[in-house]
Amino acid sequence: MNPWIVLLGLVLVALVFVIVPVGAGTFAAWRRPVRLTCPRTGTEAQLRVPPLRAAIASLFGRDAAEVDRCSLWNVVRDCRAECLALPEASRRPVPAGTPPPRPGAAPGLHTILVPLDGTPGSEEVLATVADLARAHRATVRLVRVVAPPEAVPSEDGTRVLVYSDQETSRQELETQAYLREVGERLPGVAVESAVRFGDTVTRIIDEAESAGADLIALASHRRPVLAGMFRRSVAARLRRATRIPTLIVPYGQRRIA
Repeated sequence: MNPWIVLLGLVLVALVFVIVPVGAGTFAAWRRPVRLTCPRTGTEAQLRVPPLRAAIASLFGRDAAEVDRCSLWNVVRDCRAECLALPEASRRPVPAGTPPPRPGAAPGLHTILVPLDGTPGSEEVLATVADLARAHRATVRLVRVVAPPEAVPSEDGTRVLVYSDQETSRQELETQAYLREVGERLPGVAVESAVRFGDTVTRIIDEAESAGADLIALASHRRPVLAGMFRRSVAARLRRATRIPTLIVPYGQRRIA
């Protein structure tokens, strides 16, 4: 018998009965966020691990994975994800998009996250948000997500005129100035601001979870049904990705009816 055929058969058997089940099991285990007791703080934390990377890591006998998001990262510094070494039974999966726990937080509307993109249309949510914030004495946290900047080369491409870190600093300063100007239009409301770089929906959710937002409020275009089938808005993606209540104010509607 041809030894190469035997070898191929063994590889296929390993693939079907070992690699695929192990990878699929690990992927399923980490597909949803989990809650556990943080070994550093002794309090409940909610974390997410990239399931695909976790599955690949397990196939090569490495540690379970690395943490992609943790609800305690705003208070725990230099975390090395010791929690992943805890027994598997200590992890409690929760539905995707579930807001992280906030021990000791009183019920009610305390923090409203408002994503803005720098356009007048996105700012049409502000009047509604101001009314809600004043009625509930809530804090409004403005956030704008910016695409990660790249280095700016010269016209002939022979040298770099502006490095990416310089461009990042410039964009952050400009965006913070814009958010301060917007905040000044909300008299009688406590306003905070944040600038984030990366994917819009991912960074909005990160900010909402780290800030303990009770509500995400944003303005959105009215899209034709056919157009919506081919292009999902940020608002639609947010509703799918998080269970934090989301208030959508259509462009042109400045108050809640």
